[in-house]
Amino acid sequence: MTKYQLYYWDIEGRAEFICLLFHYAGVEFEDIRFPKEDWPQLKKRLAGTDDLERAQIDALISHFEDFFKASIQSDVAIIAGFRPGDKDQARKNLQEKFAPGTEKEEVCIFEKYIKEADNGFYFKSGLTWADFFLNTFWGFIDEVVPGFLEQYPKLKEAYDLFYNLPKIKEYYETYGHDKRIVIACSDSRM
Repeated sequence: MTKYQLYYWDIEGRAEFICLLFHYAGVEFEDIRFPKEDWPQLKKRLAGTDDLERAQIDALISHFEDFFKASIQSDVAIIAGFRPGDKDQARKNLQEKFAPGTEKEEVCIFEKYIKEADNGFYFKSGLTWADFFLNTFWGFIDEVVPGFLEQYPKLKEAYDLFYNLPKIKEYYETYGHDKRIVIACSDSRM
């Protein structure tokens, strides 16, 4: 069985609720706390190389959140079973919004980041947490709307690069690539 590790400062902060959820659910995990002074070194790994890039990552994810809330959140919530509604209709809504030939300006902004980074990732420093966040979402959309990634060559490039990273590839070879939300869409019991 998987044993989770929770890394956080040695205070009760934003991650405390995760710790409490693990305890409440009886999930075994390792609670790894560290001094606040150690955070910059740990954060460097995937958060960007400097304050400017970290701000750019935050801005890109904020743009994604605005795009998500304005255009697809309700359909995704229905597909995932978090809201009542017709899952088939929600899937059709997404297919209409993102069908090949319906290029979205909001999505093109993400392509611009990849193009400017010129390394297949969203930022010049290489792999950041934004790559994890965005590529998993684009994969979901491509499952619901076949051909979605094909109309955005830079998104496809970033997606392929990400899922071929040795550690990511190894993870999916070990645990499988389970598209849970997409499966939930066709499960009439949910």
